[in-house]
Amino acid sequence: MPQSILSLLILAGIIVCFATRIIPLGITAVLGSLAMAIAGITTFAEAVAPFGSDTVLLILGMIVVGSALTETGLTDIIGKGLMRIPGIGKNEKLFLMIVLTVVAVLSGFMSNTATVAIFLPLVSGIAKTSGGVITKKNTYMAIGIASVVGGNLTLAGSTPQIVAQGILSQTEGCTPMGFFDLTKGSIPLILIMLLFYATFGYRMQKRTFCFAEAAGDEMTESGETVVIQKRKAVACGVIFAWCIIGFVCNLFTLGTVAVIGACACVVTKCITIERAAATMDWTSILVLGGALGFSEGLDKSGALQLVADTIIKIAGENATAFLIFAMFLILSAVMGNVMSHTATTAILVPIAITVAKDLGSNPTLFAIAVVIGCNLAFATPVSTPPLTMTLIGGYRFSDYVKVGGVLNILCLIVALVTLPILYGI
Repeated sequence: MPQSILSLLILAGIIVCFATRIIPLGITAVLGSLAMAIAGITTFAEAVAPFGSDTVLLILGMIVVGSALTETGLTDIIGKGLMRIPGIGKNEKLFLMIVLTVVAVLSGFMSNTATVAIFLPLVSGIAKTSGGVITKKNTYMAIGIASVVGGNLTLAGSTPQIVAQGILSQTEGCTPMGFFDLTKGSIPLILIMLLFYATFGYRMQKRTFCFAEAAGDEMTESGETVVIQKRKAVACGVIFAWCIIGFVCNLFTLGTVAVIGACACVVTKCITIERAAATMDWTSILVLGGALGFSEGLDKSGALQLVADTIIKIAGENATAFLIFAMFLILSAVMGNVMSHTATTAILVPIAITVAKDLGSNPTLFAIAVVIGCNLAFATPVSTPPLTMTLIGGYRFSDYVKVGGVLNILCLIVALVTLPILYGI
């Protein structure tokens, strides 16, 4: 059997496991990488090498720094400071707009999942003391969506861009993304999200969420109390600022900057090594390393070229780069809503890169299309943890389709218009 066909069969198995989750996502990715080696498509050294890549170091380091921000109470200080804004507790729409803005920005620099985990209990407490002015059902889903959209801002916000960065870094002829390369494409999406909730979106959800306010929930009201440690919070804030400066100024590789930041957090006792390990997102790391491994197999076997040729053939000989770019953006948004957006990225980015090369276009821009498309995943609560966490607000699946789905379509339209202009497709 030709290696290209064999690797496509392995990919088909990976897709089935990703979609059905009969095997955990991280284990599926690792098994996919090992299957490529067992089949002789790659070597075993190539199957495990990605776990030591600079991209894996980036996600390891930033998870530790993000966890330290929470451990020291710095994020809690930010949240409580937000609540001191005059009038914010007396007007739910004003409250919502300010919270969504803060959540979107924070989600770009720390895990968007962690951001949601911070703000849900904060909102829950405010809702209890607002006399019914602030409700969880009118804020929880919106917070989840804001974190997903804001997660597009930088390389550190969400896992799809980390996976894409790893694939770009190890693919010949590709330029990895800069830390802020996604920012200009994300700002219009954040603005349309805020405009949506400032206008008819807020009214739409009030009509749609016709169920009773959810009672106290275990996740947000009986969790650990955050103890604010001012000295450590200041130290963590300085370390976080140093990481951002390091990313912007290219002091070292992104992974090196992140690891130095993580080590500094442990040395200054902003977080213990035990807590750092306990809060680590091992699934993301396994998916990332495994995805890089099986992507290498798809490339070496010629499977990616075969798929790319088929896509171009279907699109037609006269298909423009914009048309193919739009196809990947739409496909990633659709797939990202029905299966893990991280897994979708791992599958589509290698194909998008190969197609871009055949068209003579910039592969990095096509990878960006897939990343942003996969992060436009809020029409269902199943594809990304920040949305799944908001289910405790009492929402039905149809609520996400009705409210999140409308915003999903609006953001996709905006992305189709703005991304080609901003990135020069």
